[in-house]
Amino acid sequence: MISQIDQTFYRLSNLDSLQQKLSYQKSTGKKLENGSDDSILYSRIISLDDKVRTFEGLKIQVQKTNSQNNVSDAALRESKKILDFLKAELIKANTDTTNSNGLNAIAANIEGLKENLFDLGNTQSEGEYVFSGSDSSVKAFEKNSDGTISYKGDNKLRKIAVEEGSYRERGITGFEAMTFPSSTAYKGETLTFQERDRILDQEGNEWKLNSPANNTLTKYDIDGNVTTTTLSVTPNPDGTFSATAPNTDGMKMEARTSVFDIIDDVLNALKKVDSSGNPISDTDARALISKGMDNVSKAYDSINVAHAELGGRNKTFEISLERIESKLTQYNILSQQIGAANLTEVAVKAKALELTYTALYSTISKTNQLSLVNFIN
Repeated sequence: MISQIDQTFYRLSNLDSLQQKLSYQKSTGKKLENGSDDSILYSRIISLDDKVRTFEGLKIQVQKTNSQNNVSDAALRESKKILDFLKAELIKANTDTTNSNGLNAIAANIEGLKENLFDLGNTQSEGEYVFSGSDSSVKAFEKNSDGTISYKGDNKLRKIAVEEGSYRERGITGFEAMTFPSSTAYKGETLTFQERDRILDQEGNEWKLNSPANNTLTKYDIDGNVTTTTLSVTPNPDGTFSATAPNTDGMKMEARTSVFDIIDDVLNALKKVDSSGNPISDTDARALISKGMDNVSKAYDSINVAHAELGGRNKTFEISLERIESKLTQYNILSQQIGAANLTEVAVKAKALELTYTALYSTISKTNQLSLVNFIN
């Protein structure tokens, strides 16, 4: 009798465990509740779930990047429109029929355009400055005490993961967006530049003019660290400087002029003063306006090139997003196929379990009706 009771309780315990397992599968749709149920299958499910989480993270990151790229694209479009309008204003200013009042009105308009470009240069998306380079927390452009505007970012683009272990460069820097190459020198050639220009080589390193001596260019690496490499600088009679590019294969150096600096130049010309505020003649002013028109055209061409490069990078992320979404879908389907319970099978087992419970409880009931004398007999 005692042995039979123990066996009954043992069978009830097994049935309860099976019932708990079937209830879990029915409510969650998952095959396994505990890894010990099937260690091999559990390992496969964990591996697939890890893939799903990885690609979900990649998807969020690339979607954010696409949004920032679209904002950058819109900012460059607006910048080109401003340069177009700026050039049209300079054409009006360079005609004999425009009097002093007209020049002052044009100067006021151009000052407004400069402010608009400044705002576009500091465009933000998702709380990040899109033209700052590698550190998007840095404000790209800042106004100095004398009213000039300087680029505070770097010449290195951020890299965004588009695949496990694979990265792509995002956006463009402020150098590409708001400066243009005013002078270029290749291996052994002479580079002519102004003190305010920023000088870059083909690897993205910046060469800085020492101040106040202005007789040496010092190379800084892509991370902004000073190196021991220097170039001698020669001052020119017109106030510019010259340096000879290193005699190295593939060497290329560019002096890049800020669009904000050329706007300051044309504003001075319209007001008939030089950079120090001293009066200049009408002839000199018109010569500077003409030069400003040429520089605006160069700036527009440079932004156009940068816009095209941005479009190519944007397309890379759009394609990457499609690939990530495709892989994420595949991993989700595979995870469901491997880890999902067969609900039809669960229903059949549950029904069979119900019948087994009924039969066992019937047996228990009949056993309880037996007297000790009958059991002994």
